[in-house]
Amino acid sequence: MTLKFNMAMGSRRFLMMGVWGLLVVGSSACEPANSIPSEPPTEVGSGALKLVAQGVTAGNHTQTYVAANAIDGNPSTYWEGAANAYPHWIRVDLGNSTTIHQVVLRLPVSWGARTQTFSVLKSVDDVTYTPLLDSASHAFSPSAANTVTLNFTATPARYVKLNFTANSGATGGQVSEFEVNGPTTPPPTSPRSAFSQLEASSHDSQSGIQLEASSEGGQNVAFVDNGDFIAFNNIDFGSGATAFDARVASNTAGGQIEIRIDSLTGTLAGTCAVPATGGWQTWVTRSCAVSNVSGLHNLYLKFTGGAGNLFNLKWFKFSSSTPPPTSGGDVVGKLFAGYQGWFNAAGDGSPNNGWVHWSKNSSAPAPNSNVNFELYPDIREYSKLYQTQLGNLGNGQSARLFSSYDQETVDKHFEWMRTYNIDGAALQRFGADENDAPNGWKTNRDSVAVKVKNAAEAYGRKFYVMYDITGMNAGNWVNAVKRDWTAQVVNAMHLTSSSAYARQGGKFVVCIWGIGFTDRPGTATESAELINWFKSQGAYVIGGVPTYWRTGNNDSKAGFGDVYRSLNMISPWFVARFGTLEGADHFKTNQWQPDFAYTQQYGIAYQPVIWPGSAWSNMTGGPRNENPRLHGDFMWRQAYNLKSVGISTGYVAMFDEYDEGTAIAKLAENSSMIPNNQYFLTLDVDGVSVSSDFYLRLAGDINRMFSGQIPLTANHPTTHR
Repeated sequence: MTLKFNMAMGSRRFLMMGVWGLLVVGSSACEPANSIPSEPPTEVGSGALKLVAQGVTAGNHTQTYVAANAIDGNPSTYWEGAANAYPHWIRVDLGNSTTIHQVVLRLPVSWGARTQTFSVLKSVDDVTYTPLLDSASHAFSPSAANTVTLNFTATPARYVKLNFTANSGATGGQVSEFEVNGPTTPPPTSPRSAFSQLEASSHDSQSGIQLEASSEGGQNVAFVDNGDFIAFNNIDFGSGATAFDARVASNTAGGQIEIRIDSLTGTLAGTCAVPATGGWQTWVTRSCAVSNVSGLHNLYLKFTGGAGNLFNLKWFKFSSSTPPPTSGGDVVGKLFAGYQGWFNAAGDGSPNNGWVHWSKNSSAPAPNSNVNFELYPDIREYSKLYQTQLGNLGNGQSARLFSSYDQETVDKHFEWMRTYNIDGAALQRFGADENDAPNGWKTNRDSVAVKVKNAAEAYGRKFYVMYDITGMNAGNWVNAVKRDWTAQVVNAMHLTSSSAYARQGGKFVVCIWGIGFTDRPGTATESAELINWFKSQGAYVIGGVPTYWRTGNNDSKAGFGDVYRSLNMISPWFVARFGTLEGADHFKTNQWQPDFAYTQQYGIAYQPVIWPGSAWSNMTGGPRNENPRLHGDFMWRQAYNLKSVGISTGYVAMFDEYDEGTAIAKLAENSSMIPNNQYFLTLDVDGVSVSSDFYLRLAGDINRMFSGQIPLTANHPTTHR
């Protein structure tokens, strides 16, 4: 038998063979010291196969009753948790992920009856655990040989953990034998998409490798020797894959990954050489061509090369035969922010002739009665400001606000985009109709659009028009958008003739936001008509679509699958769909990763929405600080999760949305920068002082991370001040 372990000594790794003992030096990927040698699995009854634990660990123990006693095959020895230290746990490691369906726990047969309360959890990476069985009381009885058998639905796992909270017979949990069993014929695993980013540690079987903690989170495959392999069952290659991406790290060159189909000696779809990356945790993504593989297959990644440790593998994924572009345009691989430009103030010269969006009517904002926005802007850099009826700011200055109608204001916003590394703006366009008759609101809207064009040209940023179809007439919305685009955007304002107007693949970019939402107008047929019309005009069409566009439920109308697939880029809406770091992690697994895999499979670009947090108590009376920003941690976690699955394009909602609390433009830091007689959400709400430009700087760092200018890190590098 060969045991492998990592002995940290400078940048070298050493492989030691034929050794039963394990040595832990520094940061090690060794199995726990109480691991025992493996033995052949044995049948334990009809339909079950005993799986031999490769190691066992406990959170604590009392006296000499250590964790190793629970898997030593001797029913007279046992593990016991520390006295009166609940909760505590014991965990077995099966060595690799395998299908399990039963846990059997034993106590010495000579003991009296007792009841223990515990839950059973599983994990494939020893990082994220999910319940197999919720916490419950279980009776150990001499009449049943002090044995408890727990059955559950067959599921893959490498680690199985017991969490104890009570024992009627002792002051800590007790286990004499901790057995995990699997079915004699494992059920087939559900198909997984080849276009999803698959963690190497999630393999269904393996030979020769071990796992270790990765500097990029989770675990990576390590201690790879010539001839080792990992295998994945039921991988769906869809209509075809022609490229293979792998996240690898190695201190030396010479290793290779063979991509084999259906067996270890099956069809060789491609070979990917792994270069020296500068260290065992210095990660790069290696891309290699593979022969066109389609349909459902078992996948084997066989590792070949010289002697000793070859490389580490974190994740891999395949790309479709028609991948979306990754460069050569203004939006793919870039970070844009939504731009409303809808604020007015009395005296700004706008045809709206009053206060718009700052207040609930056209009068100036007044305390506790006529305030419609949640975040107060940092007003120090605006050259034009307008007096409100709010009390003075905490620093004694008068409470004034800007107007988006002023070219100086729009210029300042685009200057910030340039300064803080935001590529451009998606200009929101509301109220398209078939009537060219002028009115104040439309004239104001169009004037701001021209000022956005001017500012984008002046400050080297890009912009594109985003039609928001919310509230449009269901009977004529398609014709209204067509008319507005032709008559106003192209012919009257000449927006698409601007050098700053965004293009992708030589085509001008337009977004239709609201397609497929259950509460927006439009059938699938109407939506397809408008998308195809824009394409016939030479457009690259982005769809602002529901969160659940891919599955066609919840906020998405059914029957829109073909419509979504006809888009050049899909931009799902995620604002307020979750509000915690855990929610962002849930969306990574359940939305972003499968979304991205789907778009890769169909050759569609993917532009997820990233948002800093939100609240609208002044507008609606809802809760204050409803979705907390967590001093940037919330927004960064979204970006980190997106980048970790391979996504490098993003849309920030929003640049200047002060109404609903999503703005990233400069904001009031604390009470000294807001009126003294009206509530506003300030940036220090969660107890951390951050500068007014923090979210602009954070967005710039997200863009750098997306483009590979700074490394992928779980914690944002942006300083708070």
